[in-house]
Amino acid sequence: MLESLGVKLLDWGISQAADLLFEQTQAHLKQRLNKDDLQTAIALGVKAAKAHERELLAKLDDKQQRQFKQAVFSDSDVQGELQRPFRDEGKPRIEYLIAGFRKVAVATGKPLGENALKPWLEAFSDAYFEHTSALRFDLAKQDYCRQLINYYDELQFLGIDDVDPNEDSKAIESIFVMPDAVAERPPNQEGMNFLGRQAYFDWHETYSFEEEAADLGRQKALIQEQKRINESAEKQWSGAKVSASNLLNQQGKSKRVLLGAPGSGKTTLMSYFTVKLAKEALREDSETPVAADWGLSAGTLPILIRIRDLATKSDLTVLEYAAQFAKTTLGCQPLPGGFFERWLQEGKALILLDGLDEVAEDGKRQDIANKIDNFLRQEQFAQNPAIITSRPAGYYRSFFNTTDYPHYLLQPFDDGQIEQFISNWYDQRESSQTEADGGKESLRKALDEQERIKSLARNPLLLTIIALIHRWRAELPRDRHELYDRAVNTLIRTWDKKREITSHQVLQYLKLEDLRRLMEQVAYWVHTQGGTGEQQGGTLIDRDELVAKLAKDIQTLKRREQLERHETKAEAERFLDYIRDRTGLLNEQGKDRYAFVHKTFQEYLTTQEIRDRQEDEGIAVALDHIRDHLHDAHWREVLLLLIAQQKRSNPGKCLEAILSYSSCPYEKWLHRNLFFAANCLAENVAVAEDNWVNQILEDLVALEVEPTTPSNIRQQVFKALCGLAATQYEPLVLHRLMNVPEGTIKEDRLRNYRAELGDRLNVIEEYLILFADSDSGVRYSAAEAVGKLGKNLKGTLDSEVDGNVLEALVNWLETHPDLEGVSNAVDALWSLVAEV
Repeated sequence: MLESLGVKLLDWGISQAADLLFEQTQAHLKQRLNKDDLQTAIALGVKAAKAHERELLAKLDDKQQRQFKQAVFSDSDVQGELQRPFRDEGKPRIEYLIAGFRKVAVATGKPLGENALKPWLEAFSDAYFEHTSALRFDLAKQDYCRQLINYYDELQFLGIDDVDPNEDSKAIESIFVMPDAVAERPPNQEGMNFLGRQAYFDWHETYSFEEEAADLGRQKALIQEQKRINESAEKQWSGAKVSASNLLNQQGKSKRVLLGAPGSGKTTLMSYFTVKLAKEALREDSETPVAADWGLSAGTLPILIRIRDLATKSDLTVLEYAAQFAKTTLGCQPLPGGFFERWLQEGKALILLDGLDEVAEDGKRQDIANKIDNFLRQEQFAQNPAIITSRPAGYYRSFFNTTDYPHYLLQPFDDGQIEQFISNWYDQRESSQTEADGGKESLRKALDEQERIKSLARNPLLLTIIALIHRWRAELPRDRHELYDRAVNTLIRTWDKKREITSHQVLQYLKLEDLRRLMEQVAYWVHTQGGTGEQQGGTLIDRDELVAKLAKDIQTLKRREQLERHETKAEAERFLDYIRDRTGLLNEQGKDRYAFVHKTFQEYLTTQEIRDRQEDEGIAVALDHIRDHLHDAHWREVLLLLIAQQKRSNPGKCLEAILSYSSCPYEKWLHRNLFFAANCLAENVAVAEDNWVNQILEDLVALEVEPTTPSNIRQQVFKALCGLAATQYEPLVLHRLMNVPEGTIKEDRLRNYRAELGDRLNVIEEYLILFADSDSGVRYSAAEAVGKLGKNLKGTLDSEVDGNVLEALVNWLETHPDLEGVSNAVDALWSLVAEV
């Protein structure tokens, strides 16, 4: 660099001056400064002043010039002025530099050319300051980006009960999966110009709920309303679906609002954007130019602000808060004045404002939204992209208009994103690739076999909880209620990170341990109101009715405090807002209407309330619920989860009640009681009385072997018996099927049973023998069957087992190269080892 400037180090004593300057620089800068940068800064100043140098030194001979040049930048006064940019004090002051130069000239015995002194120093000072200022900002940016990475580049696993205490946090990039977002439908298309609760307001203008409630009954009217709200929401968010990274692209509107349900990954997404850009700024990730891929300028500076914390600093501007956060929370060294403004004015910043919904009060939320809007509209900052995130609950259309701020809704994970998360998860958490592959296959299989759990896994937070539990236990709990229990506890505990409940900052009377009990009581009451017939969302309830129910339960729970009615009502309202805004168990659908986000949680918590009543009233409570709701689709999961948690002789009594239930004259042809009892066994419930288990298995096998059994019933039998795989009843089922009279079950169907019930390896080896059959149809069917079974074998193939399937298949291929079945055998091999 200096050679290209044409400036010699010794000529003006630049090397010595840089050494002195380096030693006097603040310690925090010295750790990151390069002496070459200081030499370059001084050299640039000297070069800029070159035009005035001859006149400046005309009165000095060559020796005196050398003495002066080598002494002037070592002078203490001059060094002090050169320090100013590094102390964030601005340019070196000309009058002080003049005094220093004159002092050195006197010391050398000859005066300088006074007419050239000031112009020389002005030219020097401008060029020096420009370079050192840029250097100072670059050093500050490096420090800021390092601290951003230290602060945000890890996923903490907080609030999760009963997982390995040594489970460590992981770098966000190693696990992160980019979600998708869907655009709000453009305004004024078929009247769809609403957002969130506005959908309800627009519709409500031409509809009277009270009139419909008078005709249908209030709860039926609510269910009808819930269906209409769901339909309108589908229309509202029917715009283009894009990767969430596309929201950063500056084409068109550069500022966006991103809404997302609790646990949908909003905060993680903001942290990921921040970390990736910070690492790129440090050139740690230079091979992957994410800024360009995301439509951002190279070197974009991320500015991430948690809106909830910003709202507590009402006396600070947005940028003042950002600077304070950098110093006090991130631990950055003091930033140069105008640090954020520098990048913003160049259009090289990304503004991320996370969690508007976490500002507790509606009025304050509107105030902070106005503050953010005013900041983003400033002309000098307008060219920078920005994303504001919020949950739909607590978000109002008045905050940010959709003309200037296009709105997007974060989408649940699809199957491909779940698969990518599982792959990332185990690749990062297992040292052995074999163990990682085994973990992946085990978790995939567990999710594929349990639709309700997979539905939960579409939420990134719940997927993380599921993955943590799976890795800790090496499998998901066979008993689903154990998984639901941990998930509910986590959702309640995770959002109390700052101990606001414990310290009564949020709730005045309730403690953390009270929340679970209240949610159980509310869930049971809500569930008894009826359902929509849909599996995903819970039952819709009026806010006023919900508050009244909560107030009554709080009064009972806190009877020792002898709370007044107005106190319990106020606490109920605070509790409802907390559960809605922070835990994600309840959400708001329409104006003053609430429902459980996942019906699974409503059902599970309902069973917990029934079990709590059992402690006082005994098994009769459970039996009454079975008799009242058996074969009611709305109660099916509740009953299965309830029976699965029974102990000692209770499961037998429940099975007796189910098998003896009689509600319709056609039950003897449908066998619904039998199939439901088998579903109870599939929950791995421990039944003390063998007679009930034997009766269920005997009746199912009898239907299987009976030639006149209708095809639909036969399909239900196969599903019921195979549902007992990996339970304590699997050996009993397999034993009964293998001991039926020969020929009563077709051989291929029996092999299918065996493959599902733990004998898959032996079944495949039997099919391998059939590859040599003289009948080409037999060979083809055998290869096809092996291929289908092979898809579920990948996790098994890595283990050493006698008669390894792959080895047997390869040996068969090598010894029968000319048989027609070779092509089918190769197809089977492909199914076993290829990525399908």
